[in-house]
Amino acid sequence: MPKKKPKKRARRAGGHPRATAKRQLVPPPRISAPPETFGEYDDGLEPWGPDPVPPDYSFGGAAVDLEFATGTLSAVRMGFGELFAQERRRTIREGWGYTVELPAVLELLDGIHHGRTNARDAQSVLLKAAHLLYNPLRCFEAEDPDELRTVCRQNGGCALCEERRSWFDALLDDSDARWNRLQEPESYPFTAGRNGLHETTCSVVKREIPSSYARPTGDAYTSALHAFSHTVDPHSSQDDFEGSGDYPRFEAMTSQQARKWITDRTGPKGGRHYKLCHLCAPAP
Repeated sequence: MPKKKPKKRARRAGGHPRATAKRQLVPPPRISAPPETFGEYDDGLEPWGPDPVPPDYSFGGAAVDLEFATGTLSAVRMGFGELFAQERRRTIREGWGYTVELPAVLELLDGIHHGRTNARDAQSVLLKAAHLLYNPLRCFEAEDPDELRTVCRQNGGCALCEERRSWFDALLDDSDARWNRLQEPESYPFTAGRNGLHETTCSVVKREIPSSYARPTGDAYTSALHAFSHTVDPHSSQDDFEGSGDYPRFEAMTSQQARKWITDRTGPKGGRHYKLCHLCAPAP
């Protein structure tokens, strides 16, 4: 006699009744469906209850008060980065990439319809709100790098430059110290480049470092800050001014420091992970 197939346990669209996943603050939309019954199969689970009432708040985006001459539209939620409409592409500072909660838009249109404001003022206030949120929402990270550098130069700086100023100043401190050590070959007789070791007086070292160096100040400092803020990643492995001949990139060392430098770059079986200059043949 063939075995009866066990009855399938009834499930409701959207997940298993035992699911305990934490609900989002704003649940996704649901499609109504006729209620299902569990038939005669009893699995000991609690019956389905009503879904909790969705909260009337959200932490998405940021809250901005839209102020008009006739009143204020309070705490309008605005976000950035979720929608970039190709059909209406423009610059980010003109609103591209921003989102605004629909109820606020409808209320704004209602205000225009009843004469409490006009379309031009509404446009101006929304653009002002987008400008206000440009830095807090880090909109500059989505900008075209070349366009961002151009705007930075025109405005004399930007949020990215201010964010990276302390990192840039630390690079300058290190550059000052490197330059001072390179001027004292008696105390620092050995110098390391990216992969090789030289004597500090080696012609290769002299060729690869600037003939003179002074920490940039004034307009020169501002230009250098802008350049490095937009071209060098402070979170990369680079700890110096790679690719620039205006700053000393070689590190002068004492004999003891040079020996440690060699030890750190020597494998457990004696393999060398560095080069010795064939011109000066340094021997720490």
